[in-house]
Amino acid sequence: MKKADPRIKLLWIVLCTTAALIFSRPAWMAGLCLFSFAGALILGSDLISFAARFKRFLSLLMIIVLVQVLFVRTGEPVFAIKNHVIFTYDGLSRGMNTAMRLFVILCAASVMAGESSRRVIAALTKMGVPYLFSFMLMTALRFLPLFSAAFSDAITSIQLRGIQLKKISPGKKLRLYGGLLLPVVADAVVRAQDLAIAMEARGFGAMLKRTTYLDVGMTKADWMSLAAVLGIGAAAIICYYIL
Repeated sequence: MKKADPRIKLLWIVLCTTAALIFSRPAWMAGLCLFSFAGALILGSDLISFAARFKRFLSLLMIIVLVQVLFVRTGEPVFAIKNHVIFTYDGLSRGMNTAMRLFVILCAASVMAGESSRRVIAALTKMGVPYLFSFMLMTALRFLPLFSAAFSDAITSIQLRGIQLKKISPGKKLRLYGGLLLPVVADAVVRAQDLAIAMEARGFGAMLKRTTYLDVGMTKADWMSLAAVLGIGAAAIICYYIL
């Protein structure tokens, strides 16, 4: 099965994230979550890796909802004990909206995680984006998993030395993570310097115009999909303001 053109994925991501910033009603956000999840599956997202990634962020989503519910005091009371308001409609609405926005971001990330960086760079170049900007953008995105892996390796090395993180108090654990941040960042800087040396050794930027063997073209089905995504997104945003 032919993969969808990267430009369709980029447009879908732009529309989903833009709608996530615009929508403030829980019902509309729930519909956007369903649309984002369905789109992620259609565009080739790996359901198993998405479920694993969502499981890791589930506790964070619950904490975000709880903080919003407890500390936002505006709006009509939803639950109260005697005269003490426990949470309000605005707090519940904001908590749910924030959690659903993060869910939309996870859907977008799962789609781009399985996409080839070369195809994305070729698609952006076809759109008129300078190659230097496209290359730097994809390089920065590829450094995020490396940064996460380096931090995970640092935590593993600490656990192998006999430190049990589950028995450490939250304050000490926070200081421990803060101490790990400097070496992880230093490792990322060293990797960036090595990449810069390798690029200079290969003459990156020596020629004003680059050629590539990879050609990304839009088929008739891709143009129809692009029009459908753009039409659905524009119609949803317009209906949100009208209704």
